[in-house]
Amino acid sequence: MFGYVKPVQSELLVKEYEFYRATYCGICKGMKKHTGVLSNITLSYDSVLLALVRMLFVEDGCISAKMDRCIAHPLKKRCMLVQNPAIEYTARAFAILTHYKLLDDIKDEGVGKKMLVLPLRPIVKSGAKKAGISELEEVISDRLKRINELEERKVSSVDEPAELFGELLGEVFANGISDSDAVVLREFGFHLGKFIYAADAAEDYDEDRKKGRYNPYLLLYDGKPLTEENKKSIKSALIYECRRMEAAVNLMPFGNRYTIENIVKNIIYLGLVKRIEFLEPKEITQTEKEGTQNERSVFSTRSVKGRNR
Repeated sequence: MFGYVKPVQSELLVKEYEFYRATYCGICKGMKKHTGVLSNITLSYDSVLLALVRMLFVEDGCISAKMDRCIAHPLKKRCMLVQNPAIEYTARAFAILTHYKLLDDIKDEGVGKKMLVLPLRPIVKSGAKKAGISELEEVISDRLKRINELEERKVSSVDEPAELFGELLGEVFANGISDSDAVVLREFGFHLGKFIYAADAAEDYDEDRKKGRYNPYLLLYDGKPLTEENKKSIKSALIYECRRMEAAVNLMPFGNRYTIENIVKNIIYLGLVKRIEFLEPKEITQTEKEGTQNERSVFSTRSVKGRNR
């Protein structure tokens, strides 16, 4: 989820952005409490979506906030959510995700980046251990191992590794939730995971091509520079995953929690689409430009539909 799952801030109301940031601060506090004082240095804003969605499904739906200080902002109190089951779970789950992300960076990156991340390994390893969600860690470890095996075999299919990463995120969202609610969360996480893996591979295409690293798109397109038609095809597949996420979002029990609803829909309908703008043609005609704007407007109108209630 690292770097992809964020809202378009300009499309959020002030109160929505404040709630978004307060959720992040609550997760940060949660990591300090549950996974180690220093474990929160690896936290990213991508974690907020998991916490927001989990708040809709946990039994203790009480959400409250308080003004408090932190090390990063010692002089001025900031609004942050009080610990609740969703915040605590997100803090623990992200400690595990960060650990395995770091292991992947150590394996794949060059000497320079390895030297930067190696000092963090004891911290994130300790955080993952303290997280205490062994069944989730087993799923994450298993799916990443299977993805690595596919990469070592240099499979040309994007779907195979993307689906495994989808299964991983599906379990991150659904762990500890039962019955039909788990089905909704697992479906949501599955398509988000597929989107992230495929989008990341597309964004890394040129760099992987230069460095001779594995990338399923390189095998699919014979290692040639991506054409505008290639980019259009990849983008269409990614938008399809967004629409599959939409089906799960429509089953989420938002009720009168309009702030959470608008943030979640902003991330899915606007944030993810904006994140893949690198796939858009550098020079497009006016007709193509209007088509792209219309595609976005479909998501935009849905994302704000709860504001006037």
